Amino acid sequence: MGMRGTVKGLAQTGQESAGESFRYYSSSSHDERRIIQASFFMGILSGVTWYVIALYWDALGFSSEEIGLIGGIGSAVGIVSLLFAGFLADTFGRKNLLLIGLFFSTVGAALFLLEPNLVLFIVAEGLISLGSSMVQPSIVALMADKAAPTRLKFFYGLQGFSNQIAITIASATGIFFPGFMLANVGLELTTGYWLVVLAAALSCVVPIFYILRVSEVKKQGERLRFRFDRTFQKRLFVYSFQNALIGVGAGFVIPWLPLVFQEGMGASSVQLTLMVTASNIAVAVGWFVIPKFAESRGSVALITAFQIASVAFLLAIPYSAFSLLLVALLFTARGLFMLIPMPVLNAYVMNIVSEEVRASFWAISTLTWTIGFSAAYAVSGYVWANDYSRVEPFYFTAAAYIAGSLVFYLYFKRVAEPKDEPTST
Repeated sequence: MGMRGTVKGLAQTGQESAGESFRYYSSSSHDERRIIQASFFMGILSGVTWYVIALYWDALGFSSEEIGLIGGIGSAVGIVSLLFAGFLADTFGRKNLLLIGLFFSTVGAALFLLEPNLVLFIVAEGLISLGSSMVQPSIVALMADKAAPTRLKFFYGLQGFSNQIAITIASATGIFFPGFMLANVGLELTTGYWLVVLAAALSCVVPIFYILRVSEVKKQGERLRFRFDRTFQKRLFVYSFQNALIGVGAGFVIPWLPLVFQEGMGASSVQLTLMVTASNIAVAVGWFVIPKFAESRGSVALITAFQIASVAFLLAIPYSAFSLLLVALLFTARGLFMLIPMPVLNAYVMNIVSEEVRASFWAISTLTWTIGFSAAYAVSGYVWANDYSRVEPFYFTAAAYIAGSLVFYLYFKRVAEPKDEPTST
């Protein structure tokens, strides 16, 4: 088949996948819809905390050192929380811990609305990180409990699409709104950011009401018991190891890309915002259409192929500085190929792990990614050394991505997904 036929085949599969996602949503249970809808509102806070909140702190007059302290302690709280969040979700119920996590996130966001204070803001960021560490493994495991194995990737795809659209809207609005109001209405910049944070805090309350109406899943006639058997341990070790490699690769380059684009390639703040927004939208659409591809090509093979393909686009970025448009396209393509397999990956991992330990598996493996990312981020500053045109870090990241992808493929290609319907309701 030639290039034309290949492109046509991919487009047809994409259309089929989109149709399948629509059919899945239309036939989904009330609980599944509630989780998808709740995820949208959860994404609003994520978009603000990831892309906007540091701008708010800066506008309030916090120094770079103080901003780093707030964010650093918050990240540390998140890392420590992941050590026990999965265990608590598996022990006391995914829904229960999810609600507690949403409560902590709501309180943390609300604290940012009070009189600026360094200690208060550290507590606020810590509460948001603590809440997020509880929410993430809980919702991933709860979704796996709710859907049949063969339908789970569509569930994750729709949930990810809903969440990512909200992140995109919140981040773009949060960056644009304060400056626009300052220029056109005369509203103080700090007030504009305060209103953005207020909207994020209010949005945290909404998913609580959705999740309260979701039924907890338990095995009929028995309590969930932990089974840290040899199979679980081996799969956890391999998956966590490859996750750490991917995290190291990401931490070495990804946080520096905005500086590369601005300092090394001359991108304006508006151009940078458009690049990030375009990438987020592409990923959201990708999550909506990707599940169908896994059915014909296999989950493990598809995940590996997409992640390795992203490396080519990443490596081309430093050599494309002559054209910002080309850089933007490469940046979008890199994010698209690296991230769109996530619904398929989450579904695959949850399907090959016993129900009793799903949240623990996800939390521990995510912890290793976070540690790898944080360590590489800290070390990478010495490599970049304020020279944002260097290409060596890109090669290091590419090597880590390829190594992690191959570790994943070589081990998990032998582990098949179950095809039976879940026994719990």
